Amino acid sequence: MIQLRLYVTCDSLSERALENLRGVIDDRVELEVVNVLESPWIARENGVIAIPTLERLSPGPRRRVIGDLSDAGELRRFLGI
Repeated sequence: MIQLRLYVTCDSLSERALENLRGVIDDRVELEVVNVLESPWIARENGVIAIPTLERLSPGPRRRVIGDLSDAGELRRFLGI
């Protein structure tokens, strides 16, 4: 199981990132979406300074990618799928 966390706001870049991510993931992926406007402490606790940020929580090591996630091939490599 791959565990991901996507940090977003309500802007178009975040919406594109979520749409692009959903186009790549399947049932092997557990996705948590954190709206940093509603839960800023989660982003602060995890050192997130740019939005959107995708964090792969497991399998380790933790890794992050920032942006709209528009390159599906690179996104698959990042996820290991």
